[in-house]
Amino acid sequence: MNYSVCITTFSLRFHFIEKLVGQIRSFTDCDILIAINGDYKSEFDEKYRKKILKLCSEYKKVFPIFFPEQRGLSKLWNTLIIHSKNDWCLVLNDDVEITGDYVFETTIPTFCSTPTIFRINGSMSHFLIHKNFLHDLGYFDERFLGFGSEDSDFAWRHIEKYNLQLCDINVHGFINIVSDIKDEKIINSLGSKYTAFNQSFLCCYEHSKYKPDENGFAGWFPFPVIKKIDDIQQYPYESFFMEHKNKI
Repeated sequence: MNYSVCITTFSLRFHFIEKLVGQIRSFTDCDILIAINGDYKSEFDEKYRKKILKLCSEYKKVFPIFFPEQRGLSKLWNTLIIHSKNDWCLVLNDDVEITGDYVFETTIPTFCSTPTIFRINGSMSHFLIHKNFLHDLGYFDERFLGFGSEDSDFAWRHIEKYNLQLCDINVHGFINIVSDIKDEKIINSLGSKYTAFNQSFLCCYEHSKYKPDENGFAGWFPFPVIKKIDDIQQYPYESFFMEHKNKI
């Protein structure tokens, strides 16, 4: 199966991305795309930029995508998947380890007969997604400007459109470290590493996308909700590109 690996990272987690790229290259020579986020309201660190470029130059087919200004996780995920030349994308957080017992390439193809998404081991820290499926459902909502809650929104929309929960597959060899290293300049929800803006945009405020309603359904929420703010197709021309890219 042809696929690309898509990873998100930022300056404080260089030790994670350095280790993860080496682990991936130990078993596959597929494309690796890395979204390198900027720090919040800060100039992009030149030493870090050079370290990332050096890391990418040490391996074949590692492609960095820099964001000089910090953008949300939804934007990073969409950009990585759109920029992939392969339809299937293995999307990873940088704080993931892949052990020597990794069997991804022998187990995953059996699940991939139709375009869809699979969470790996019950977490959106690592998931497999097809580009056509993402376009059909709608991209990760980039109005989530920070980190967190974009996956709850995505899961809810998946149920709304297909009347199905997200599928899970178990793959031995993935370790989700769940690092608490974060950009300290971002306002986080109390007791959480996730962005307060995202959580307030998700639900239960006047400006939120969803509101509690007994006539709705829960999805990943702890209570039934309905959508207050409609979604739009954020990348309307991507389907045209996918259909015609081999005719140029």
